[in-house]
Amino acid sequence: MSRSVAMAEEMVDANAEFTAFVESCSDEEWRAICRAEKWRVGVVAHHVAWGHERAADWIDAIRSGIPIPGSPQAHNASNAIKAAQVSGISRDEVVFLARRNAERLVAVLRSLTDDDFKQSVPFGPARGRPLSIEGLGRSHLDRHLASMRATVRR
Repeated sequence: MSRSVAMAEEMVDANAEFTAFVESCSDEEWRAICRAEKWRVGVVAHHVAWGHERAADWIDAIRSGIPIPGSPQAHNASNAIKAAQVSGISRDEVVFLARRNAERLVAVLRSLTDDDFKQSVPFGPARGRPLSIEGLGRSHLDRHLASMRATVRR
């Protein structure tokens, strides 16, 4: 199995686990505050679903050799603004977004060549540290899902 197909399959599996978690949250769990992010579980879940779209865009940029603009402060501010905008988001909305955005991300992952994995670009949100495609797998989802699970203790 190629790296691109393996990454795509990992994302399919991770997103299925994520959406199952979201669907299983009670109203109380959905409103609980995650310690790491200081956002409600529902907002963190939206952040993950939105992150699939961002990851697909960033992979396209890496393939084209286009640096990812920004700074840590701008990235955090963008996340905070988005969090405020979606504070009342429903589980159904997050599941819809997660499935739709993961579908696009998986298609992008499947299209990668071995040469694509050799590329990296400066990543502004990390002070220009190089970002490669390997860094855009399921780690974002895993990190935030672990935080949500810790919050609801399951």
